[in-house]
Amino acid sequence: MPVYLVVDMQEHEITCFSDPSPQGYRAHRTVSFGTPLPVPAPFSCEIDTTAFKAAG
Repeated sequence: MPVYLVVDMQEHEITCFSDPSPQGYRAHRTVSFGTPLPVPAPFSCEIDTTAFKAAG
C-alpha cells in the first residue's frame, strides 16, 4: 500500500497520506515539527520530527 510523506518547511509540519482510493487518499495525519508522526503499515513505525524542527 502506498504511503506518502509531505514535509512542509514553511508551515513547520509533516503529513502522512495513506489508504489510497480512486478519489484520493482516505487517511492522512498532519503533525507539527517536534511531534512524533505515526506511519501505518507496511512501515508501522513512528517518525521523530524533532530534527525537522531544528532545521526549520
